[in-house]
Amino acid sequence: MEEIYTQFAFSRARNAEHYQTHEELIVLIPEAFAASFGIGHLRTNYVNMFNREDVCFHNNPAYSHTKEVNARNRKRIDQFLYVGRRIDISKYSHIETEKQAGERLAYVMKPYLGAPQLSLARCTGEISDFVKRMKEEEYAENIATLGLATYLEQLEKENNAFIEVYRARSATEFERVISDSMATVRPKVDEAFRELVLTINALYRVNAHVTKDPEKEEQLLAVIKSVNSTLYRLKKSLSRIGLLGNGAKDTEEEEEKTEQEKPEITDVYSKVEDPFDPTGVTRGKETIMKWVGGFELVNEKGDGPGKIILTNPNNDLDEEIKPESILKRSKTGCEFLMVPDLAEGTYKIRVETFYENAPLTVEYAKTIKLV
Repeated sequence: MEEIYTQFAFSRARNAEHYQTHEELIVLIPEAFAASFGIGHLRTNYVNMFNREDVCFHNNPAYSHTKEVNARNRKRIDQFLYVGRRIDISKYSHIETEKQAGERLAYVMKPYLGAPQLSLARCTGEISDFVKRMKEEEYAENIATLGLATYLEQLEKENNAFIEVYRARSATEFERVISDSMATVRPKVDEAFRELVLTINALYRVNAHVTKDPEKEEQLLAVIKSVNSTLYRLKKSLSRIGLLGNGAKDTEEEEEKTEQEKPEITDVYSKVEDPFDPTGVTRGKETIMKWVGGFELVNEKGDGPGKIILTNPNNDLDEEIKPESILKRSKTGCEFLMVPDLAEGTYKIRVETFYENAPLTVEYAKTIKLV
């Protein structure tokens, strides 16, 4: 006898997959259908729970604050690096006063050069201390010689602006502890769905054995098959990317797909014949990324490249490769221009793409070293 599968492991789905599946399931169980069978209140509860998930998914305060924190951090670091470049260049000036000023300020700045690679909090302290030192009277003449006063004021301004949004994010994270989050609301949505479909299954059994109304059977069966089709499609998607175990397969087709190679980045390296550092990836140079799993780097619409993202493990800040810097794409890898202005150091790298109409994120198991 047909019935909706009620023990589906929704917890294995990622947030986007969870949201999109329930959004589709609500449409497949129409309001008019629920009302006609006297289960409108169960559907209403399901919709209300999903609406709470919708708020979390689309208006996640931590996500929006993280984007703002990243943007503010990028501005202050750019300004910090700009000041450093002006000081460094002045050391090579043919004007003796500029050369002396550059050499002296370079000595002052040297302990702070690693600030961009530190955690957000430590980077904030380093920049604040650097600006404070540069304000000391003994360096006033050197700063005036190089015309740095305006740029140092701007650096202080950008650092203070970062502090404001960083504090706001901290407050938001505290607020999330006492309010809905995807982690707390998802199980409530799943439970509301199960309560609704268990009742639909019961209605179908009663009609099959007692009422025997062919019209009701047709209506119930149409909903049951549509819901199961969506759940089966999600199950195949989760199995393909390794989020479900290798249990019994429903069809030979599914077994064949789950036996394919799991999506995995296998290598990232600079496309140069004689690299400066064979263990590193050169900034600003053409870079090759290899993978297995048969996916291609595409956006949701399929009309452009997906995302390549580097993350500084010290502060979890993301830097995305510009779409125009992605030069070649195939089902075995891609070629792109590495970001030219990131600080040297160790980074994590991942791709965000779409495969068979489902979002797919693949992170390189190793870290890369930018040189």
